[in-house]
Amino acid sequence: MTLFSNGFATLEMPEDFEAVATKEEFNDMYLVNTKIPMSIKFSTTPTLVGLPEICDGIEKNVETNDKINLITSDFIVINDVIYYMFVSSFSDGEKEIRRNEFLYVEDDNLYIFEYTYPYADRELDDFYLNVIRSLKIIAPKYIVENGGYRLNKEE
Repeated sequence: MTLFSNGFATLEMPEDFEAVATKEEFNDMYLVNTKIPMSIKFSTTPTLVGLPEICDGIEKNVETNDKINLITSDFIVINDVIYYMFVSSFSDGEKEIRRNEFLYVEDDNLYIFEYTYPYADRELDDFYLNVIRSLKIIAPKYIVENGGYRLNKEE
């Protein structure tokens, strides 16, 4: 496995995945594997709320969006840390897409792992968890203060 690092966090990138450049503000890493096909997105965003509030917001959004089918959501422990897991599916008109999301909050930073693939019946396995387990936070990417946020320059 290749190591990803942005100065704030490191994690292992699985074999056969290629990095894709993206201009999304909070996206740290976006990987694709066209053989499976699957994508992995790792993002960091500033936040002033915890996982329970984030969970409530996501579930309210799903209730009002008839294009998203909630499969499961729950709090789980990975590496002695509590994550919020949200598994959903949606249709792109031709095939059903499954998305597994894992969210974690530390030091006013929300870390999000998102796995997207076209297999509605595929179960979560150690592949996803191994990437998450490899996460090492070096320093918070964002400093939240005075009603706003800034990039942490003390990396």
